[in-house]
Amino acid sequence: MKQLHQSNPNRRGAAPGALVWIVVLLVAFFISLGVAIISGNDAEEARAQRDKANADRDSAVAQLETELATTREISELLGFYDPEAASAESDKGSATEALQTFKDGFSDMGATVTTFEMATKRAVPEYRAKVVKINDLTSRIADLEAQVSSKTTAMGALQSKKDAEIADKSSQLRDAEQAAADRQSDIEGQLANVRTSLTESESKLRKVRSEIETQTRSNDQKIARMEARAKEQGRKLAFLKLPEAADGEILVVSETLDLAWINIGQKNRLQRGTRFTIKDGTPGDEHLKAWCTVTRVEESMAEVLLTDQVDIYDPAVAGDIIYNPVYDPIIKRNAALVGRFSGVWNEKELRLLLAEVGIVVQDEVDKTTDYLIVGSEIYTDEDGDPLEEPLDPKDVPVYSNAVAMGVQVVPIKQIHEYFLSK
Repeated sequence: MKQLHQSNPNRRGAAPGALVWIVVLLVAFFISLGVAIISGNDAEEARAQRDKANADRDSAVAQLETELATTREISELLGFYDPEAASAESDKGSATEALQTFKDGFSDMGATVTTFEMATKRAVPEYRAKVVKINDLTSRIADLEAQVSSKTTAMGALQSKKDAEIADKSSQLRDAEQAAADRQSDIEGQLANVRTSLTESESKLRKVRSEIETQTRSNDQKIARMEARAKEQGRKLAFLKLPEAADGEILVVSETLDLAWINIGQKNRLQRGTRFTIKDGTPGDEHLKAWCTVTRVEESMAEVLLTDQVDIYDPAVAGDIIYNPVYDPIIKRNAALVGRFSGVWNEKELRLLLAEVGIVVQDEVDKTTDYLIVGSEIYTDEDGDPLEEPLDPKDVPVYSNAVAMGVQVVPIKQIHEYFLSK
């Protein structure tokens, strides 16, 4: 009994311990149950987040594929990519260089134009404007080519007509030269007869010289003067152009331009700037029609510019004749100068002009002088000293001598009218 009594405390001690363990186990169970419940909730939330992440990833992948497809389309449209690559991707450096090259082709694309879109917005209108301009220029070129073709055809016809007329005029000129040669031969025959007659007269004069010596000397002097005049007249009759004779003739007149061609040229010592009056070529009707100025000289013909037309209903035509009172297309002439020459035709320039047209300037007037060219008043003497009063060239002895000898007087004004300075 004593032992039994002693064992009860131990059981009482063991019972609370078991209870503690039971409580511990219950607490652990509830803790595990709570943890399990919490873990279940976390797992469900994790699965939801995973599903959301997967959905976000799928959306991002789809968006990326869309953007990549758009990038490929833009690259294929833009170019500047390697066609051997797996996917089209434009090279930025090449595209930038190409954009700059494209901009350099236009005048108004500065640093503010940074994209192909901006460049094309400016380039397209300018290109279209240039296309319109090019089309307009092309049309104008076609019109000009048609006009040139028409003018070429017309010039060909005019050249053929001119060649035919030149051939005809050349034939007429040969006939005229032959007639002149015949006339010259006739005049030389007449001069021979005159010389024979003079010889006979001299013989007769020698026979009566002993009877009338004074009269004989007088007759001898007259005969000498007559011989000198006869020789001079023979020289002039052989080559001299009558003052009324024309210097040339118009061969062709342009229908559209104020130009014509005349039948004298370089072989006649014709110079650019020489002017002529144009008169009607009809025999007996030589009224003034216009003036013409030589603009281009060839070997046997020259181009002239028609000016100062008198009557618009009576223009210059082929066959009209031309005159210049100083110029001679056939023979050389002699001239003397008197007076002062200044301005456009100073004495140096005047002498050069006269030499070019075949006129020899003489120091004195003699029987061979054809022209006396008269300048303005003289202000200095032969030594260069100033005169008290200006001297009129008409008061100079050479002027009166020239008039007495029948020399043609040409005022410097006529030189200005008939010869333009170069």
